[in-house]
Amino acid sequence: MGKPTTTELLLKAVGASEPTGDPAHKKLGDLPLEKVVEIALQKKQDLLARSLKAAVKTVLGSARSLGITVNGKDPKEVSREIEQGLHDELLRKYEEQWRGQI
Repeated sequence: MGKPTTTELLLKAVGASEPTGDPAHKKLGDLPLEKVVEIALQKKQDLLARSLKAAVKTVLGSARSLGITVNGKDPKEVSREIEQGLHDELLRKYEEQWRGQI
């Protein structure tokens, strides 16, 4: 058994066993952005992202496709907030850990 996929990690984080099948209308649950960052760190080796910010945005895209909200919002909106720098303080907390991973 290999490493869990991003989808598996997200589903486990919200306590779901499978996607909704209708993520636009049926939500599985809500995660704090910090949990999304932790999943991005776990999946660093499997993601093509060159930065923590890009990795978090990738995981946000997966969350959106599963019907998971982040901080009570559509993950697409949270991704825009990241681009605007609204979550830089949180990301800075994990930047050293991101850089330290091989």
